[in-house]
Amino acid sequence: MLNSPAFGLLGIGFALAIWIVGGALLGKYLDGRFDTRPVLTLVFLVIGLAIGFTDAYRRLRIVMERSNRKARR
Repeated sequence: MLNSPAFGLLGIGFALAIWIVGGALLGKYLDGRFDTRPVLTLVFLVIGLAIGFTDAYRRLRIVMERSNRKARR
Protein backbone atom coordinates (compact mmCIF):
# COMPACT_ATOMS: atom_id res chain seq x y z
CA MET A 1 0.00 0.00 0.00
CA LEU A 2 2.78 2.46 0.83
CA ASN A 3 4.39 1.78 -2.56
CA SER A 4 1.23 2.56 -4.54
CA PRO A 5 1.36 5.40 -7.08
CA ALA A 6 -1.61 7.10 -5.39
CA PHE A 7 0.26 7.32 -2.10
CA GLY A 8 3.26 8.83 -3.89
CA LEU A 9 1.07 11.42 -5.60
CA LEU A 10 -0.54 12.34 -2.30
CA GLY A 11 2.91 12.96 -0.86
CA ILE A 12 3.72 15.29 -3.75
CA GLY A 13 0.78 17.57 -3.01
CA PHE A 14 1.43 17.52 0.72
CA ALA A 15 5.12 18.36 0.30
CA LEU A 16 4.31 21.18 -2.14
CA ALA A 17 1.87 22.72 0.32
CA ILE A 18 4.35 22.41 3.20
CA TRP A 19 7.11 24.22 1.26
CA ILE A 20 4.81 27.05 0.17
CA VAL A 21 3.14 27.59 3.54
CA GLY A 22 6.45 27.18 5.36
CA GLY A 23 8.09 29.82 3.20
CA ALA A 24 5.23 32.24 3.70
CA LEU A 25 5.17 31.72 7.48
CA LEU A 26 8.93 32.11 7.77
CA GLY A 27 8.76 35.31 5.71
CA LYS A 28 5.92 36.66 7.82
CA TYR A 29 7.85 35.92 11.01
CA LEU A 30 10.98 37.61 9.69
CA ASP A 31 8.95 40.60 8.47
CA GLY A 32 7.59 41.08 11.96
CA ARG A 33 11.04 40.70 13.47
CA PHE A 34 12.77 43.16 11.13
CA ASP A 35 9.77 45.41 10.29
CA THR A 36 10.11 44.93 6.53
CA ARG A 37 6.50 44.07 5.68
CA PRO A 38 5.72 42.54 3.10
CA VAL A 39 9.14 42.17 1.47
CA LEU A 40 10.42 39.07 3.25
CA THR A 41 7.02 37.38 3.11
CA LEU A 42 7.04 37.69 -0.67
CA VAL A 43 10.69 36.67 -0.97
CA PHE A 44 10.27 33.53 1.12
CA LEU A 45 6.96 32.73 -0.57
CA VAL A 46 8.71 32.74 -3.95
CA ILE A 47 11.56 30.66 -2.52
CA GLY A 48 9.02 28.21 -1.08
CA LEU A 49 7.27 28.01 -4.46
CA ALA A 50 10.53 27.33 -6.28
CA ILE A 51 11.67 24.67 -3.83
CA GLY A 52 8.18 23.16 -3.71
CA PHE A 53 7.83 22.81 -7.47
CA THR A 54 11.38 21.47 -7.79
CA ASP A 55 10.65 18.90 -5.11
CA ALA A 56 7.29 18.02 -6.71
CA TYR A 57 8.97 17.49 -10.09
CA ARG A 58 11.60 15.23 -8.54
CA ARG A 59 9.00 13.20 -6.63
CA LEU A 60 6.72 12.92 -9.68
CA ARG A 61 9.60 11.63 -11.77
CA ILE A 62 10.30 8.93 -9.15
CA VAL A 63 6.62 7.90 -9.01
CA MET A 64 6.45 7.70 -12.82
CA GLU A 65 9.64 5.62 -13.02
CA ARG A 66 8.28 3.17 -10.44
CA SER A 67 4.97 2.97 -12.28
CA ASN A 68 6.74 2.31 -15.60
CA ARG A 69 8.86 -0.44 -14.03
CA LYS A 70 5.75 -2.14 -12.64
CA ALA A 71 4.03 -1.89 -16.05
CA ARG A 72 6.96 -3.61 -17.78
CA ARG A 73 6.80 -6.65 -15.49
